[in-house]
Amino acid sequence: MVKFLDLHVIPKIGDESSCARMADLLALSGYHAVGLTVPTGLLRDKLEDLRKCFQDSGIQVFLRADLTCSRREELLKLLRRFRPAFDIIGVKCTNHSLALVAARDRRVDLIYFDPARRNVWLDDSIANVSNAAFELNLNMLFERADHLIITRFMKDIIIALRHDMQIVLSSGGTSTFTIRAPVQLMAIAEVLGLNKQEAFESVSTIPSRIVGSNIKRRSQTYVEEGVSEA
Repeated sequence: MVKFLDLHVIPKIGDESSCARMADLLALSGYHAVGLTVPTGLLRDKLEDLRKCFQDSGIQVFLRADLTCSRREELLKLLRRFRPAFDIIGVKCTNHSLALVAARDRRVDLIYFDPARRNVWLDDSIANVSNAAFELNLNMLFERADHLIITRFMKDIIIALRHDMQIVLSSGGTSTFTIRAPVQLMAIAEVLGLNKQEAFESVSTIPSRIVGSNIKRRSQTYVEEGVSEA
């Protein structure tokens, strides 16, 4: 059975009605699981209420933290603090040197860029060393759709594919109006340059592999990559 995942959904914390509508729509759209981006300081009872809201609609929940900073030391400090607490770690790359650090660090699951920023983007030096997957947030495309941003997305995909980077397609949805069904994400990805199989894997097997690896890593029997206690 095919399982579709959207690893970047941004719920409105505290708005139970909005969260319930998002959860219902995600389920109707064919998603099996989502990555919910939440504030790193959100209280545990709020997290559990949020998780239950989506699980009641049949959606498996993985909690995600998006880290944004400008200096290497700050990023490493944030990773030490928040990697153990979250299922998914994404890093919004604000400059080239930070992108290189985030791409190399195995604690980072996803790196992504704001296509509206002209001073930083995915390039060969980043893609060549990356252990993280490259995430395309299509909400960013729709928010500021113009020729330059569409071209930026297409160039990023070419570079990622050239270096065999894993590509993850996410909606980046903040409401029911910005949630995209898997078939919509795949269709847009094909227009941007992925073939059918690559587009399919970007919303199914690749995100599933990322969360599956993290579940294993956080288990009590995990020692290191490829090693676990008997």
